[in-house]
Amino acid sequence: MSPRSQETFTGKRGAGKPRRTLGVELELERNVQAPALARAEVADRCRELELEAPLCQSLILLVSEVVSNAVRHSAADPQQPISMQVFFGERKIRVMVTDAGKGFTPRPRDPERTSGGYGLYLLEKVADRWGVDSRGDTKVWFELARGA
Repeated sequence: MSPRSQETFTGKRGAGKPRRTLGVELELERNVQAPALARAEVADRCRELELEAPLCQSLILLVSEVVSNAVRHSAADPQQPISMQVFFGERKIRVMVTDAGKGFTPRPRDPERTSGGYGLYLLEKVADRWGVDSRGDTKVWFELARGA
């Protein structure tokens, strides 16, 4: 459960100044502390990058929901970790949370339900793009645009 941060520099050779992208990679134990650890790491990066508050709040909310879903709903062995990758690009932030579960098909939230079940609903409402890849491990990803 050790967070690792990485900085990568990308760009075409001879195309001028390369673009700077800060990435975060975490491996989390699948337990109730995982969402809080993921939120804290993302909040630290938001402060480092001096991102605007509404963007950071949306990012932290969605990270919490997706990691919580991996903790609660993955049918994987509880000893299998959850991994999270966050890439802070110039135009967008992309997050991918991976668990060893068998995957799922996203369904609309049941309006009759009185509590819970808002994770994918929030992804749909807040993220600019999101999806689920169930080939192999389960990967839930989302993107948030940076700037206007």
